[in-house]
Amino acid sequence: MSSMASYAQVEPTVKTPESILRVKTDSIKNTTPSDTIPPPSTQADTLKSDTLKTPPPKGDIETTINYSARDSIRATLDNQMVWLYGQAKIVYGEIELEADEIVIDYANSTLTAHGTRDSLGQRIGYPVFKNGAELYETKDIIYNFKTKRARISEVVTQQGEGYLHSEAAFKNENNEILSVHNSYTTCNLEHPHFRIRATKTKAIPNDKIVAGPFYMEFNDIPLPIGFLFGMFPSPRKSASGIIVPSYGEERRRGFNLRGGGYFFDISEYAKLALTGDIYSKGGHALYANSSYLKRYHYSGSLNFSYSKNPDSDDKIETQNFTKDFRLTWSHSPQSKGTGRFSASVNAATTTYNQNNYLGYGTSADLTTSSLSNISTKLSSNISYSKRFTGTPFTMGLNMSHNQDLVTKIVDLSLPTLTVNMTNIYPFQRKNGSSNGPLDNFSVSYSMAASNRVTNNLGKIGNSDTDSIAPFNFNSFGRFFENGKKGIRHSIPASFSFKALRYFTVSPSVSYEEKWYFEKRGWYEDPTTKEILRSDTIRKEFNRISNYSFSTSLTTRLYGTYFFKKKDSKIKAIRHVVNPSVSFGFTPDFTGNRKYFEEFETNDSQGKSLTVYKSYHEGFVYGGSNTGKSGSIGFSLGNNLEAKVQGPQDSVARKVMLLNNLSFSSSYNIIADSFKLAPIGISANTNILNNKLNLNLSATLDPYNYVMRPVEGEEPVEKRMDQLAWKSGRLGRITSATLAMSTNLNPKARSKETSSREKIAKSNMPQQEKEFLIQNPDAYIDFEIPWSLNLSYNLSYTHAVDSDPNVVQTVSANGDLSLSEKWKVTYSTGYHFESKEFTQTNLGISRDLHCWTMHLNWTPFGRFQSFNFTINVKASILQDLKLERRKSFLDNL
Repeated sequence: MSSMASYAQVEPTVKTPESILRVKTDSIKNTTPSDTIPPPSTQADTLKSDTLKTPPPKGDIETTINYSARDSIRATLDNQMVWLYGQAKIVYGEIELEADEIVIDYANSTLTAHGTRDSLGQRIGYPVFKNGAELYETKDIIYNFKTKRARISEVVTQQGEGYLHSEAAFKNENNEILSVHNSYTTCNLEHPHFRIRATKTKAIPNDKIVAGPFYMEFNDIPLPIGFLFGMFPSPRKSASGIIVPSYGEERRRGFNLRGGGYFFDISEYAKLALTGDIYSKGGHALYANSSYLKRYHYSGSLNFSYSKNPDSDDKIETQNFTKDFRLTWSHSPQSKGTGRFSASVNAATTTYNQNNYLGYGTSADLTTSSLSNISTKLSSNISYSKRFTGTPFTMGLNMSHNQDLVTKIVDLSLPTLTVNMTNIYPFQRKNGSSNGPLDNFSVSYSMAASNRVTNNLGKIGNSDTDSIAPFNFNSFGRFFENGKKGIRHSIPASFSFKALRYFTVSPSVSYEEKWYFEKRGWYEDPTTKEILRSDTIRKEFNRISNYSFSTSLTTRLYGTYFFKKKDSKIKAIRHVVNPSVSFGFTPDFTGNRKYFEEFETNDSQGKSLTVYKSYHEGFVYGGSNTGKSGSIGFSLGNNLEAKVQGPQDSVARKVMLLNNLSFSSSYNIIADSFKLAPIGISANTNILNNKLNLNLSATLDPYNYVMRPVEGEEPVEKRMDQLAWKSGRLGRITSATLAMSTNLNPKARSKETSSREKIAKSNMPQQEKEFLIQNPDAYIDFEIPWSLNLSYNLSYTHAVDSDPNVVQTVSANGDLSLSEKWKVTYSTGYHFESKEFTQTNLGISRDLHCWTMHLNWTPFGRFQSFNFTINVKASILQDLKLERRKSFLDNL
């Protein structure tokens, strides 16, 4: 018990201290009153003294009461009454009490607190009572620290995400609150926008709130519907429970109940939600969404969905259904170590995104991963890597999946094992000095073993296109048995040295081996004289060894021009040139009969022709190198930057005028024709003060193309071994791409980073935080007035004997804040060749403080639909909403 200096009956005025008064430990000790029973006889007892000692009686006050006040503190002579004035505070174990005035009555074991009135007559310093994690804001409070009971007037207490307002409340020793004339809301205003009014309630901490007769009230307007009793959960931790479904109607699938099921709170680290949809016309869907987390180790989610949708025949008892499924798995390690496991799986049937609109009806994890309703490709990857400490070796195990929803080709890598050795320098001195000519000599090693499974059977017979077999569980076993297996070893060795001070010479040699466990031969059709692939597969171990040599010469040239005018904004321009010349030599291995099979045949003009066919054509790592190659490669890179100093700049700043402009090609001095390879051109720059980014790439073929007549048919275009510039032309651009993108709002360019920071600091539930941090584009930031992302893509191809093909697309997306609370989001695009808009979405959001409103509308196209929702923000009342939607399935 703490005590202060005692005062007489006539007390002098206490001066206001400069700071909070220090608290002393109470010097009054509990003493045991003398016993009236006389002491026992002093005669020696034959029994020894009892080893059990009776503990001293326990007082009402279990621990020290610490108190302080900024204005003044006064107490009675016996310290049984203490008055605290001005920002008074009491700490008694887990109990904290703050108010403008507090009275401590040790005789009755009570604490009394209330506010005061300021010079304007307004009450200030209302009591704030904290008992562990429970917090109560009150008008007046009387607390008995002996019985741990309290009477509270006009209390406001937070229970989970909700707030309980009561005219009068009584707290018992179990921290339960029994109150009268109550209102419950998730709105944090003193006068909430909505509330549930009840005459009597009982709040059980970390469990639930039980209410008597209650009704809903919006802006002080009561609804005519009420209930006799209600129960509102308020746990501080997740718990298992029923997920209430939503209802609706669709033309194709009929009446429905969607999203109903059960949530399993398996443990603190793992959660599982099993939900489903059911439709009156026979369709249904099942969803299993789980998440797991082990702090400082890993986190992830595993989701599976299955749907059965009726076909669009408008029959009530249709017999035609489409079954689809989708599997996603995401696993991310969170700790550093020598081993690392990660996974990103995204697999689905080819019609899943066509029959299941991902804008609603599925879990958030399903709608925000890489699959959308216009996706054409899916990919997955599962990998494990291991670094062996103290050695240069690392190991990796990888399984991947690639799926084309249009061509229905599925490629699986089950698995791929890699072992790599980083560069080692055998001639480098241990002290790290580099004076020897071979100090930069390095050797590395890499090994890759793969088993590739695919349903692409290649060209069968005289077919000009690949044959794609159905990929399902029944055919997977055969595909896996016939998978393409192989092992590749690579040992490169290189070193570099300076020549003539400014040049770097880097010679290297590479040795490669490919190991296979089968080979497949060829044969000549006696009728058509075509060379066809044999159906016979010889199961035997065989290896391919190839080697090559290369060297390169690189340097860097600088040129700077300084402007002489002192008032010029541009102070200087610097041009950096990066030229490179290389030479590579690869021997011809076609003479090795273990690698190639030789055939003598005739070409289209009847001339004799020798053809070499590889035993390993189409294998996972390919066959041996064909033909001798001795090529000289050359490239030229450029970048241009300026030093600019404006009137507001204290020093000159760098501005990139041209990020990159490069040219590259090679010349094969050993080849008998087409010695010059196509010239690659690429450029990148930012213009308009970094507002617009430009990317350009092109391939220029330096040879002539001529039309050759064919008897009885139309002329055919042929590529000739004649350089185009000898005819006064540069050549033909066989392919080119142009990409332009911009975000017209500079503040929105850094939106992703700032959004993650705002999400982390917000008061939203932790599950929503984790979802939005991973997907910041789903977070609506009302502070950015507007943003507009524009992109333009152009693709040009001109193959032999075909017309040029140009594909142009433009897309736009962004948002607009009409006011502090209104937000409009939009996304659209246009395909110039098909003259159609891509999937267009328009969204309107309204922040209603404790409520929110969303309208998502797809105005036209295959997925034309809308979804309008007004709901409470707090997840505890997530089913308190008004929803209206129209499914895209009604358009099919």
